[in-house]
Amino acid sequence: MGEGRRLKIAKRQLMLAQIARREARLALANAIAEEERSEQIYERSRDLLQEYARRVGQSGPVAQAQSLQSHLAFVESLRTMTDNAQGVHKDARDQAEWQMRALAAAETKMSAHETRGDGERRALDSLRSRREIAPELTGASAKASEVHMARKLQIGEHTGDAPSRRGKR
Repeated sequence: MGEGRRLKIAKRQLMLAQIARREARLALANAIAEEERSEQIYERSRDLLQEYARRVGQSGPVAQAQSLQSHLAFVESLRTMTDNAQGVHKDARDQAEWQMRALAAAETKMSAHETRGDGERRALDSLRSRREIAPELTGASAKASEVHMARKLQIGEHTGDAPSRRGKR
C-alpha cells in the first residue's frame, strides 16, 4: 500500500512545514520588536544630540577653552552613539525584511505540502473506493477473473478427476 505510505510522508512534511512557519513567525516578531527598540534608541540619541548641541550653541559669547573642548567631545560622542544607533536600526530593519521573506517562503512551502497531502488523501480514498467495488462491476478485472478460473482448473487436475483425464490420454 504505497498510497498510505505517501500520505504519511505528506502529513509528516506538512507538520514540518507548519513548525517552520511557526518558527518564522516568531523570528519575524522578534526582528520587528528589535527594530522598534533600535528605532527608539536612535530617535532618543538624535534628540539628545540636537538638544545638547543647541545648549552648547547658546552658551555665553566667550567660553573657556576647556569647557568648549569638553562640550565638543561630548557632542562628538553623542554623534557616534547616534550613528551607531542608526546602523543598528538599519540592521534590525533589514533583518525584519529578511524574516518576512522567510515567513512568506515557509507559508508557500506549507501550502504546497497541504495541497500534496490533500492529493494523497484523495488518491488513497479513490483507491479504497475502487477496492470496495466488486471486480465484475468494473469490467477492468476480466483478466483477474480469467486468472482465477485458470487456478480453479489447475486445482481440478489434482482432485479425483485427474485419473480419468490421464486415462484418456
